[in-house]
Amino acid sequence: MKTQGKRRQVLHRTSFVVLSALFTTGFGIMALGFAVSMLGGVPPRGPLAVVAASLGVIAFCRRITGSRIVLGPRVLSVVNPVFTYEVPYRYVARVGSDRRGNLVVTTREAVDIRSVGFAGSLIDHFVGSTDRAVAELKAALAEPRDLRGDSRPVRRWTRSWVADGCTAGMLVCIVLAVFANA
Repeated sequence: MKTQGKRRQVLHRTSFVVLSALFTTGFGIMALGFAVSMLGGVPPRGPLAVVAASLGVIAFCRRITGSRIVLGPRVLSVVNPVFTYEVPYRYVARVGSDRRGNLVVTTREAVDIRSVGFAGSLIDHFVGSTDRAVAELKAALAEPRDLRGDSRPVRRWTRSWVADGCTAGMLVCIVLAVFANA
């Protein structure tokens, strides 16, 4: 787990950063290698399928490993693979973990928001990164903040430029593979 900055804190698992770099680099090199092999006259259907699969793995891994919690000036953001929840601090009722070790932010409207970035796991049972994240969140929420404003909790689609670009590239490769040698 790592925090950055004074105005804006980002909580995420360090292992997610390492895994993201490994998967992106490894599968990116593989996709590039097969893309280059098509320049040598290899029939494109097979290499295009491998490039599409590699881009799909990168997109999936980047979405999962991009999960984090951001403490902004006025909003607590829980960034999950598909949705990002932005909760103004005045709407945060409770931060804790459930019996399975998942980090849960409960709003004043009794909505539980679970963080994929701090979901319970066997390793976390021994390492305790979720418990440390809960303690950091509670300490950050106890700090005096400007609670003015009339915004309400918002759920929106999570943007991940690398994952979205890889997904688009994967779809292009699939279409090209379907029509290759046709």
